[in-house]
Amino acid sequence: MIQLAPSAPPTSSEIQAMAGVLARRYGPRAREIARNFLLEHLEIGDHARAAVWEDVCVHLEQNATPPTLS
Repeated sequence: MIQLAPSAPPTSSEIQAMAGVLARRYGPRAREIARNFLLEHLEIGDHARAAVWEDVCVHLEQNATPPTLS
């Protein structure tokens, strides 16, 4: 496996952008998709990227629109 040099962690703007792309593309399933990426990176031992996806999950949870009754 090729090891890439560590890069700077994403900024809050980049986290917001990642969450926005998922929200536009997957709608209400965006959090599920982000969580899947989080678990995949944990599985392979890439804790730095898992932490980024955790931040995306948190952002999606905090900014989710609540379901309506109609």
